[in-house]
Formats: sequence, C-alpha cells, structure tokens
Amino acid sequence: MCTTDVEIGGKVQGDGWNRGNSVRSRPALDDARMKVLLTAVQHVETVGISLGVSQDLIDRICLEAGVSAKQFGQVWPSANAFMADLFCELANQAQIDRADTETLLTTWQYLSMRTEDLRTPAGRRSVLIDIIRTAAEYNFEVVTASSKWRTYAALSTTIMAWPDEADRSRMLDALQASELSFVETMESFYRNVLPTVGYRLKPMFHNDYQPFVVAAASVIEGLGIVRATVPALVGAHFSAPGAVLEGEGREAAPDETWSVSALAFMGVVDAFIEPDPEFVAAEAISRLSSGVDVTPQSPGADTSY
Repeated sequence: MCTTDVEIGGKVQGDGWNRGNSVRSRPALDDARMKVLLTAVQHVETVGISLGVSQDLIDRICLEAGVSAKQFGQVWPSANAFMADLFCELANQAQIDRADTETLLTTWQYLSMRTEDLRTPAGRRSVLIDIIRTAAEYNFEVVTASSKWRTYAALSTTIMAWPDEADRSRMLDALQASELSFVETMESFYRNVLPTVGYRLKPMFHNDYQPFVVAAASVIEGLGIVRATVPALVGAHFSAPGAVLEGEGREAAPDETWSVSALAFMGVVDAFIEPDPEFVAAEAISRLSSGVDVTPQSPGADTSY
C-alpha cells in the first residue's frame, strides 16, 4: 500500500494539510506529482506500457516514490487521470531521446577529417554515403533500441484507443509537440550538413526540409517497430551495392556490407536531394577548418550573446 498519514489533533502529519482551514500546500503536491510520475516513467521503461493500471500497481508506485495515498488522490481524481498525465510526460521525454546529440556532434567531427574529399563530385558523394550509412545504422541500432523510443512508438500507435476525448486530445498535443521538436532539430542539422558536403534539396521541395526529415525518420523508426516480429529480415546485411548507389569514383571495401536500414535511408536521401551546382569547395573546407560551431541549437536554447 501507499504510505499512510497519521492524524494528530486535526492535522495530517507530513502532508502539509490543516483540516481546520483546508489550506492545500500546492508546492508539496507538485513535488508529490513529480515523484510519482518519475517513478512511473521508470516503471514503464522497465516493463513496458499499457492502457490500464491496477490499484496494486498504483500502491507500489506510491510506496516507491514516498507519496501517500491521500496525496495521490489530491493530485489525480482517478486512475485514468493519472494515466493521461503519465502518457503526456512520456511523450514530453521522448523528444529528448529521438534526436541523438552524440550522432549530430560526431558527424561534424567526421566531416572535419574528410575536407579534401569535398573538392571533387566523387569525393563529395563518398562523404555523403559514408555519413548516411553510419548514421542510419547507428540510429537504428541505438536510438530505436532505447526504452524511451520504444515507449514513444507504443504511445504513437495506441493512443487513439484512449476512451476520454479530452485526455486523448491532450496526449496527442504532447506527442505532436515532441514530433515537431524532433523535426525542427533534425531540419537544422540537415540544413547545415547537406550544403557543407555539396548537396541541396531538389527544387520541387521549395527548400522545405521537414518532409525529408519525416520520411527519413519514418524509415528508421518503422524498421525499429517491425524488428520485434521479423528480426532476421530487418537485421539482414548485403554486400556493397553497385555504381548507382556508390557513385562514380568510390571503391567499396572488400568486406563492406549494407544493412536494410542504411539502404532504405539512402533511398530516401536520393529521392530528396541532389548535387548543388553552385557548391564552392573552398568555402565549405574553410568553414569546417575554422572550427565554426554549426551544430544545431537544442529546442529552446538561448542563442543570444
């Protein structure tokens, strides 16, 4: 059971409540709310998500969080209200996990070591392919294997079954905010990376990177979802593709193989981008060599000086 209150002389000890004047300690309840949500999030990341919650599970979460049954009831009038709040918190946390900062930073470090390859079309194609192949495989193996991403995917596919329309709308708003935050972060990243390696969006997209971001992410995350049912198919690797994918002048290593995720991601890239005819290699090399920080700011970051 949740921890219980001890009533002495009309006051509930440890709760910050006085039954004589019924004054609620809002900070105490806010603290209790965050403790329960944090504990519940950790529980979901360990055992997975469901659309229901038993009283026994609520009791165990409260006990672990150090929150009383009375406090829980003051924060959430029902188990469904608690679940709606929890799902919104899970959606909010998902945006932190999907745009992997380590991958973004590593890409810039890698580019600084390949500056000479940017001087020729074949070299630029080689750099692009190596970046896409590495990033796609890393994101598939690491990001889609994380507990936060699995929770996000489960929320995205099951939330429409939530019975209460108002709560469902609130949860969808949280998921949308998470999705838009991810799209904005990756849009900024691609706007920096692609021109630096001599590529641009095809004119038909009117310089709008968001459809490209969504399509590319859908490939990786869609494969992440079906991996649970057909792991052998999703995890297959193939020997290096031919000249159409490799590009003129790029020699594949004898033992080089491509994963399904990398091949699919490369297909999206080639559908959306093309070589930039106005690319000036010297400018890109100078930009990379000068150590200018072109890493996209995280959402909400203060960019003032």
